Amino acid sequence: MTGMINAPYIHTGMNGVYLCAVRLLSVVPLITAAVIFYGIRAAVLIMFCSAAFAASDILFDRLRHSSRDSILNSLYCGALLALLLPPDTPLYIAFTGVLFACGIVRHLSGGKGSGFLSPVAMGRFIVRVLFPANEGALAMPCEGRAYIKSLVFGSEAYMTVSTDEYYTAELAVGRFPSFLGTSFFFLMLAALIYLIAKRAVKAYIPVSYFLMLFILMILRHMFSGGPDPVIFMITSGVMFTAAFLLNDDETIRPFGVPAAAQAFLCAFLTFALSFVTAGIDLIVVPVLLTGALTGMFDYSEAVLRAVKEDRLRVKP
Repeated sequence: MTGMINAPYIHTGMNGVYLCAVRLLSVVPLITAAVIFYGIRAAVLIMFCSAAFAASDILFDRLRHSSRDSILNSLYCGALLALLLPPDTPLYIAFTGVLFACGIVRHLSGGKGSGFLSPVAMGRFIVRVLFPANEGALAMPCEGRAYIKSLVFGSEAYMTVSTDEYYTAELAVGRFPSFLGTSFFFLMLAALIYLIAKRAVKAYIPVSYFLMLFILMILRHMFSGGPDPVIFMITSGVMFTAAFLLNDDETIRPFGVPAAAQAFLCAFLTFALSFVTAGIDLIVVPVLLTGALTGMFDYSEAVLRAVKEDRLRVKP
């Protein structure tokens, strides 16, 4: 977000590096689980996206003649993007998302923290738009761990998933086809608790988002017979939004009432979209809309302030 102060939570001389290190460590359990569930292709895909994001950041920083941020941030963003991809995503599709997220969204807007759209969310959304068939490149967990052909050729059989076919216990531990890192509800919850404990995240931002969305889903279930709220919160991937996507430098204001208001807005947008879509759209589109709407408000506020100051200067 334009004008945002980076690393607003930790007041030390190592703000940026500290936050990047904590955030990167928070996704290690998700990466480990993804590799256990989906095998070699998951490990390669995650390492490729992280390395590609880091290399792209270095390249564009040099082209822009700007100072480089910690490489840990690039590795973290690349890992997040990979964790939002289906397990059988080819590397060229993953690279398209990385290049768009880093080169177009981040660096054309002025660098890290200067825009109003989350690079990770936007990169994943572009993959969704340009390669819609890839959304079905899911795989059965704990099967074919040595399978790597999908890294080049994609999936041999595209899947559609109905959570009604699984026991609640299976859903709770991620034993159903999903994106690489969005089905591990308890690991994402643990990551969020870790981030809060390390003061890398203000608790009221993810809590406001998650509780508001849960209440709205309960009301929907009571009055219109919508999906089971608990199953929805576990399987939809919204915990990924709460734990990671809402806590970047582009989407949410640093602190205070405006940050909570943005979290509520994102929850309402997620709820509204749940009537018409599912999958990755529910995870990234509300984040992008929240950033865009807030960015427009910030821009309008800045323009009005500039006009007011100009009038005061010329006033006799």
